[in-house]
Amino acid sequence: MIFLNPLYFSFFITTVILQKTFLFLSLAIIYDDYLLIRMPKSFTLSAFKNIKQTGSLFRSSKFLAKKLTESLSSDQPLTVVELGAGDGVITKEILDKISPKSRLYTYEINNNFIPHLSAFKDDRLTIFNQSVEKLRSDFGYNDVDIIISSLPLANINKTFKEQLIRNVKFVLKDKGQFIQYQYSKNDKKILETNFKELSTQFCFFNMPPAIIYNCVNFV
Repeated sequence: MIFLNPLYFSFFITTVILQKTFLFLSLAIIYDDYLLIRMPKSFTLSAFKNIKQTGSLFRSSKFLAKKLTESLSSDQPLTVVELGAGDGVITKEILDKISPKSRLYTYEINNNFIPHLSAFKDDRLTIFNQSVEKLRSDFGYNDVDIIISSLPLANINKTFKEQLIRNVKFVLKDKGQFIQYQYSKNDKKILETNFKELSTQFCFFNMPPAIIYNCVNFV
């Protein structure tokens, strides 16, 4: 039997962890250069420090942003809410697609991302630097046409998650849409339980690849 020196073993494990960490950060930077809407590279470091809040070390790709906003139209004024805007990759895509008379209300609790969102200088955009738990107090019954969410549902406790879904249904109009993406099917069941109509899409060109849920609200 071979006995490893505890000090050597600890050093070995630490080295492996650091190597994997640097690999992830390097991939994130490369990914940022080739697949993402170009913005300052603050996301990776902030995500690394707040992985439970952001849900990923990687920013959403432009391909995912386009898929999430396929339902948006410039033909009519819409009230759109974005949950978990990050540094604005999806925010930009929403603003590019909605009409001049539409309004976008975006929630982002991480203070590091607010300057990036504020840089859009768009009168249609209102930024809420606060938790999404205030959604129901910020909007009335049947006020919102579409909600697009980047929240890491898998990292949110069950009680908060269930209340969030109730709040989403409360503010959505009849046949309003709740669009949420995940990296697994962990929360498909809770969405199917709360929405009578649910369809899914897959976005391979994202890191990690994402599953998109499009839920339709019926009042």
